[in-house]
Amino acid sequence: MNRRGYTVVELLMAVTIFAIGVTGIIAMQKVTVSANQHAKELAIATHVAQAWQEQLTADAAAWNHPSPKKSAEDLDETRWLVNAVGNTGVWFRPTYVPELKFGPAFDALGRPIENQNDLAQARYCTHIRLSWLYPDNAGNGLLRAEVRVFWLRDGGGGTVNNATVCDPTTDPAVIEAATDRYHFVYQTTAIKQNTAI
Repeated sequence: MNRRGYTVVELLMAVTIFAIGVTGIIAMQKVTVSANQHAKELAIATHVAQAWQEQLTADAAAWNHPSPKKSAEDLDETRWLVNAVGNTGVWFRPTYVPELKFGPAFDALGRPIENQNDLAQARYCTHIRLSWLYPDNAGNGLLRAEVRVFWLRDGGGGTVNNATVCDPTTDPAVIEAATDRYHFVYQTTAIKQNTAI
């Protein structure tokens, strides 16, 4: 007797093809979620770097001399640009400034960590490198400010010293070499000395 319908083999083939398709969709979804997470982290790190560039530019408002009216330099009156003296070309972790509620550590949403005792909440950290482009001996000082924002890679093995991502005791040179553990965003700007009148 010849009946119409599906055989067990045909049903198993259909279920197998369906399972392969579903597996492919799940794999694509996993890759998409991972890519979106990385894009979000990259965007936040870029905004953190831009915020630091703006802070350094604002810090230059206190850098006015030497000038024709005053021969003594006043770079030491700045909060962060003072690090260019004697440390030119060296990466450093900037200090936290309580009045500005701004420092090197940022949480997962890109907000500055205000209480420096809460560095365990830090997801992003900042290093700065200042290099002289033109000396400030004539009132025309110009600094190159490089901002590096970094955060942990997923599955990268954790921080280099098993401390928080923005631990103040971690040498910036050690972070720079650990490309297998961190993602990095670099941004560069020029900071000009203000002209005193």
